[in-house]
Amino acid sequence: MTAFQIEDAQTGAVRTRPARSRNRHPASRRRTLLVFLQVAIVVAFLAVWQWGATGGWISTFLFSSPEQIISVLAQNITTGELWTDMGVTAQEVLIGFAVGAVGGSALGLLLWYSRFVADLSAPFITAIGSIPVLAVAPMMIIWFGTGLVSKVVIVGFSCVIVSLTNAYRGAQRVDPDLLDLMRSFGSSKTQAFTKAIVPGAMSWVVAGLKLNVGFAIIGAVVGEFISSSAGVGHMIVTGSSSFAMNQVLAGVVVVMAMVLAFGLLIDLLERALFRWER
Repeated sequence: MTAFQIEDAQTGAVRTRPARSRNRHPASRRRTLLVFLQVAIVVAFLAVWQWGATGGWISTFLFSSPEQIISVLAQNITTGELWTDMGVTAQEVLIGFAVGAVGGSALGLLLWYSRFVADLSAPFITAIGSIPVLAVAPMMIIWFGTGLVSKVVIVGFSCVIVSLTNAYRGAQRVDPDLLDLMRSFGSSKTQAFTKAIVPGAMSWVVAGLKLNVGFAIIGAVVGEFISSSAGVGHMIVTGSSSFAMNQVLAGVVVVMAMVLAFGLLIDLLERALFRWER
């Protein structure tokens, strides 16, 4: 605890008052409690599931069991198939995310330049955003082939609209007084864009990136459902075609793990971008 001096408004005397130190322990305890409860819920769910499967209360043919899922994952890790499938899907997600989410964010910010263009394109953006990825994925496979390009296009299509709309909303919510002040000092529109719009809308851009993590992986998996020779989606399709629920659920576990991993990367990016706020 440190001290600071204040001056009495009436007498002019200087007094020393101890400064209150910030207590961060409650926040850290709350975070620890949340993590503990989350882990406890997962462990309890898996324990009940395994207990039901072992006792015959839960059909392992329909729902598998944690033990069987772990066995499938361990076997695929030993053979190297899991790393191959995850690598293929991760490549599709990373490239498609860069094209769709990052590119969509850039387009959304650029729409700030012209309100007329933004209003003109609004119904088309809404219409494209309403198209389910399952409806266009087969066409993408026909147009771009069965390789990496078609999966990247599907992932990009899954991400672009959310990032575009989020970035544009963020640009529209930048303080207009700040923009008026910059204009009064003779700033150009480009200067206002780079100095005020982009930094001011960055929280909205990052929020769009977070939302698109799940959409990107879903897009990649959907593309692999239709046509693929490797990938997590291929792993799930292969298991479902042979009614191997343990392999299907193992693929679902891998998808969830990838979503969490990519979400963590976005969180690290957010911390790096907004470090100046702290």
